[in-house]
Amino acid sequence: METLTYEQTIELEANIKIKNEAETIYQNFLKNVKLEAKNYKGEGKFLFWSDEHNQTYFTIKNEKFVFQCRFLHETYDVEVTPSGIFNALKKEYRGVSHLSSAVREREKV
Repeated sequence: METLTYEQTIELEANIKIKNEAETIYQNFLKNVKLEAKNYKGEGKFLFWSDEHNQTYFTIKNEKFVFQCRFLHETYDVEVTPSGIFNALKKEYRGVSHLSSAVREREKV
């Protein structure tokens, strides 16, 4: 059995942290996101949030949820699976921070 080098161990540890963050975001999605029928826009798309110029959606594509940001000057798509979130985090993709914010638990009023 081949042993890991010091550098490989550092990379493995970093990947484990990213994996754990991805799993937390995914679990928050499962726990906190409620898609309402009144927000269904057809073709597997549920409006999650909007203002005058911006919208976020959860869309079902190929039997997986995709978080979509459609902002005035930016567009992001993140596959809402542990591996999709992990890959977005690894690439430091800005869309994952929007997803993380969308799925966090809200304070009860």
